[in-house]
Amino acid sequence: MNRRTLLLMFALWLSASLSFVHAEGKAYELVKYQGKAGGVTIAFDFADGYPEASELKVTEANSKKPTVFRLDGLGPNHFAPVKGSGTVKSVTLKNFDMEAAAPAKVEGSYEAGGKEVAFTLTKKK
Repeated sequence: MNRRTLLLMFALWLSASLSFVHAEGKAYELVKYQGKAGGVTIAFDFADGYPEASELKVTEANSKKPTVFRLDGLGPNHFAPVKGSGTVKSVTLKNFDMEAAAPAKVEGSYEAGGKEVAFTLTKKK
């Protein structure tokens, strides 16, 4: 190999090595909440510092796979399913300020089968 080829290979190797070292940190902290209500398990991953990255996962008693919900913009703290065909159609968090620090408990409700079911989620440690 000639000198130019070796220098090029070294430069490429160095560039690849440095790209792994320089990783961007997350701009938010993930706070996890969990609770049950009406035969449904609800897990809320709150992205403290970037609320748009928050998501809810609802697992119904007759299903092993959760339905993922994300903020939909229809109202403050209103979540709609991303995809999935569960009976839960929407979830709303009550008195929860997405811009404030993460509280110990989160209250909300979900709509399923034309009924509204209230729930309380507690922060996981």
